[in-house]
Amino acid sequence: MEKNIKSLILLASLILVVIPMVIFPNKLGLPLLSASALYMLYEMAFYGFVLYSFRREIPLITILIGSALTMVFRMGLGAAFGLAIIIMYGLDSSVAFSLGMGKYLPAIILHVVSAPFVLRPAYLHLASSLNPERPKKFVFEPHIEEKETVSSEITEPIAPLQSQSFSEMETDKQIFEVTSTPQADGDNQLERAVQYIGESAAVKMSLLIDEEGLTLANFSRCDEDIELWAPAAIIIENENRRLLNHFSPVGNPSKLDITTNNKRIIMRRIERFILMVMTEENIDETIHIRMAQAADMIRKYINERYSPALFVRVEDQYVSNS
Repeated sequence: MEKNIKSLILLASLILVVIPMVIFPNKLGLPLLSASALYMLYEMAFYGFVLYSFRREIPLITILIGSALTMVFRMGLGAAFGLAIIIMYGLDSSVAFSLGMGKYLPAIILHVVSAPFVLRPAYLHLASSLNPERPKKFVFEPHIEEKETVSSEITEPIAPLQSQSFSEMETDKQIFEVTSTPQADGDNQLERAVQYIGESAAVKMSLLIDEEGLTLANFSRCDEDIELWAPAAIIIENENRRLLNHFSPVGNPSKLDITTNNKRIIMRRIERFILMVMTEENIDETIHIRMAQAADMIRKYINERYSPALFVRVEDQYVSNS
């Protein structure tokens, strides 16, 4: 577990111990609770429900382990609270610990409700360790009739393209854009790639973007504006390239990984396209496996649908203009 996660859990634990001490011994109109196995069962069920909401694809055994660890953590908070009131009020140790761990309802409610959320980063790390995600294999079976039709549409303009000069490159680009428009099956496969990334519950948005900043396929489970982020991905890549080349020529960045206090943005270049994924900041590293699988799907689709010569001609245009 990362050091900053441990520090945050420790800080949150201290806060949860201090808050009930401010109001102790006031009960806020609540009775003293008597210890009961039924109450502990309800508490475990609550933890299981909350942990399940964090990652729904996690097996039941992992949720049970997480619930048990959360219960231990909550009891530890109660013990720390009991020790604190022993120091502050000089109570008998047996009375203080019983109040903190099972009787003083204001502290118990606060600790029970907060415990799973405080342990959320640690639980996600544990779940990823116990259940390493295996990359899925995808088999593409394009219809032969469609493949022959598309190849005939694409290969017909290749001969005159190769015979033209660089001064006619704009015409080449227009022909490329017209002949390489994905058909319905292609759209499904590109959408399938970004949807595969979105199967991870921590993924908020995944986009496939072309060189013009246009969205070819997208998946979203948040309120972010896709049409705003698509061109932003081009700007982010260009600015990083310009900054790096200012110190030493390094070429185009093949992958960028940016983490903020509430988001993580991962960008990966695939041929003439950019795959951009926005996730929660503490997602596990299996996201890179999903992105690699999606990149293979997109790359295979490109190789099946388009002649490599078309990408070479477009590449020559970008190089000549730079």
